[in-house]
Amino acid sequence: MNSRNRLIYSLLALLLAGGCKMLGERKVVHFDRTWPAAGVRHVEVDEIDGTINIEATDGNEITMKAVVRTRVPGKANEQYQGFFKTSLDGDTLTIGREKQHHWGIRWGHGDDYSIAYELRVPATVSLDLQTINGRIASRGVDGETRATTINGVVDIETAGTNEVEAHAVNGIIRAHFLKDFHGAKFKTVNGKVTAVLPPSASFTSDFTQVNGDVEAAFPLNINSHPGSRRVSGEVNGGRYSLHIVTVNGDIKVENGGPPPPPPAPPAAPPVPST
Repeated sequence: MNSRNRLIYSLLALLLAGGCKMLGERKVVHFDRTWPAAGVRHVEVDEIDGTINIEATDGNEITMKAVVRTRVPGKANEQYQGFFKTSLDGDTLTIGREKQHHWGIRWGHGDDYSIAYELRVPATVSLDLQTINGRIASRGVDGETRATTINGVVDIETAGTNEVEAHAVNGIIRAHFLKDFHGAKFKTVNGKVTAVLPPSASFTSDFTQVNGDVEAAFPLNINSHPGSRRVSGEVNGGRYSLHIVTVNGDIKVENGGPPPPPPAPPAAPPVPST
C-alpha cells in the first residue's frame, strides 16, 4: 500500500471514529400532529437550532406544525424520521430533540438541521420553551411561562395573570402584559429589554444594567452604583416583583394604558360687535 492510499484510509478511519455524517443536499420536511387538549396542563419545547412560535386557541385540540430544514437524511423507521420526539406523559406534553454529545470531529454546523415549531395550545397551559439558536414567541397564552434562548429574540404577549420569566444571551426580550401583572424576571447580556405593563400594575421594580439607558413610564427611584446603574421603587403598592438585568442594552418599561386625549383646540376669538 503506497503512502497516498494509507493517508486516505487513515482519514476515513478518523472521520468514522469521530462520528461524522455524510451530508446531502438541503431539503425541507414537514410534520403535522394533533393531541386532545383536555388534561394537558404543561407544554415543554426543547430545541437546539430553530424557532418556537406558540399561539393560544379556543379549540379542543393542540396542533403542531414542524418544519425541518436538513442536510442529514432522516430515519424512516423512527418517529418524525428521528429529527425530534414528542411525548404526552400525564398532563405534560414534551416536544423537541434529545441532547447529544459528540466526541471527536464534528462535521458541519451542529446536527446540520434546524426545526421551526408552530403550536396552537389552550390559553391556560404553562409553557417551558428552550432553544439555543432561534426566536421564541408566545401570543395569548396566560399560564406561567418560561422562555430561554442563547442567540435569539424572546417576544411574549400575555394577559399577565401568571408569572413570566425570560432569559437570553445575545437577544432582545419583549413582553407585553395586556390586562394584569403577576410578576416577571427578564435577563439578557447583549440586548434590550422592553416590558409593557397595564396602568393598574402593582409591582416592585429591581432593574440592573451596566451599559445602556433606563427609561420607565412609571415613577421610580434611580440609585447609582459604581460600574452600573440600579433602578428600584414601588408602583401602585408594589405587590409583585419586576426584575430586569442586562449588561449591554437598554431597559424600557412602558405604560400600556390608552394614550392621553389630545389637547382641546383653542377657543375661537369673540366676534367683534358692530
